[in-house]
Amino acid sequence: MPIKPEIEEDAYFKEQDMEARAKLRAKMDEDAKRVQREARKLELADAVEALGFTGNRKKIFDLMPMVHIAWADGSVSRKERSTILKVVKSRDIAPGSDAFQMVESMLEEQPSKAFMDETMGILKQTLDGKEGASLVELCIGVAEASGGLFGIGESVDPEERATIEEIARAFGNDALLTFHRAFAGR
Repeated sequence: MPIKPEIEEDAYFKEQDMEARAKLRAKMDEDAKRVQREARKLELADAVEALGFTGNRKKIFDLMPMVHIAWADGSVSRKERSTILKVVKSRDIAPGSDAFQMVESMLEEQPSKAFMDETMGILKQTLDGKEGASLVELCIGVAEASGGLFGIGESVDPEERATIEEIARAFGNDALLTFHRAFAGR
C-alpha cells in the first residue's frame, strides 16, 4: 500500500516543527545561562561595592591577596608595605587618594578575617587563570620582600608560603603552577 503524499507532507512539517522547537529550547537555555552569568557578575560587583571598594578603590580590590600575604606572619614589614604601595602606585593611584589610603589603612591594622575571606571568595569567582597566576607572582614578591636577614634563613616565611599556596589553589591550575615554579627546589 503506497504512502499518501499528505501523510509524507505532514511528517515533513512535523519534523521541521520539532527541529525548530529544539533550536528554540537550546537558544532559551543558552540565554538563561548567559543571564545567570551576567546576574552573578552584577551580584559580585554589588558585593565588592558593599565591602567599600567604590570609585577608585575598585582598582585595588584584586590586590587584597597581597595584603593577606603581608599579614600572614602576624605583622607587615616596611619592605612588604613598600612593595605593595609600589604596585598601587603603578596603577596610577596617587598617594592621598581614597584607594591609596585604604591600602595604607589595611597595612597599618590587619583587616578582619571575615573581610579577607569575603574578598578572597569574590576574587576566586572572578579571576581567570592568567590573572590568578599574575596575582600569585605579586604575592610572592611581597613575601620575598622581607625574606631572611642578610640572606640567612628562609627567603619566604613558612606561614606566608602556606598562605600563597592556599591562594594559588583558590585561583586554579595556572596560579598553582606559578606557585610551584617559584618554590621549586626551595
